[in-house]
Amino acid sequence: MFYINAMQIRSVGQNIKNFGSYEGYSYNSYNQNSTENENNKDGGSKLLSIGGLYLASEGINLLSNKVAKLMAKGKEYTTPENVKKVTQSMLKNNNLDVDVYFVNPKNIQLVSLQSGISVNNLKEVAKGENAFYTESLFGKVAVAPTSKPSLIQHELGHAINAKKPFLKLLQKSRRYLPVIPTALIALNYLTKKKNSREETFIEKNAGILGFMAYLPTIIEEGIASIRGIKAAKTTLAGKGINLGVLRKNYILAWLTYLLGGIGLGVASKLSVKTGIPMQ
Repeated sequence: MFYINAMQIRSVGQNIKNFGSYEGYSYNSYNQNSTENENNKDGGSKLLSIGGLYLASEGINLLSNKVAKLMAKGKEYTTPENVKKVTQSMLKNNNLDVDVYFVNPKNIQLVSLQSGISVNNLKEVAKGENAFYTESLFGKVAVAPTSKPSLIQHELGHAINAKKPFLKLLQKSRRYLPVIPTALIALNYLTKKKNSREETFIEKNAGILGFMAYLPTIIEEGIASIRGIKAAKTTLAGKGINLGVLRKNYILAWLTYLLGGIGLGVASKLSVKTGIPMQ
């Protein structure tokens, strides 16, 4: 994850042991048996649906992890010195008041002291598995691994976005993502007609609604990467850099957010079907 407040749905399925089923009531034994048969069919279909969604969630999780590892193993598009030139250009041209750190196991304690960010939050960065931009009481900070410095351009893309009111709003929207499944369960309960077998709007569209809630994050992440690529192209023009490598790395990173959105959609669908909030 690039942004410290980013939330990726890694496990949208949990142990599903109980789920609600419609209980019919009839005025005679014939209709009662008919209703029971229909309920058995509905229950079987629902169980298959839930099982399929659970398997889908696990598949999304595995694919997302694989894509993230590919991105982490990707080579750099240019030298660390050139990355620092791009960094300085982005800071100057966009009037950014951001402290930038490149983190590794040797300097993690020092970076923690200087930035006010806990060592625990910097561990993945030091290992080359993360980078992020954050705003706190200590100021605005962007960190990236020493082993993969080009990620800092994406983080400064977030810093630029934070100066734009609409994009800042997109950034803030991610803080509400963990409550989306619970909110959909509550809304479905309030809108569902008593004893009705007909699917509500939320039951039909929970997956789409969950994905749409994640869409602002997907958009904002993409814009941050585009800013980083444009800055490299402008600053290092004619210096024989391989922008194709940078684009590939950023696309792989962006795909993890796209998969996160799909994952939230699956989690939302599971939540509404089972009545159990999935994260």
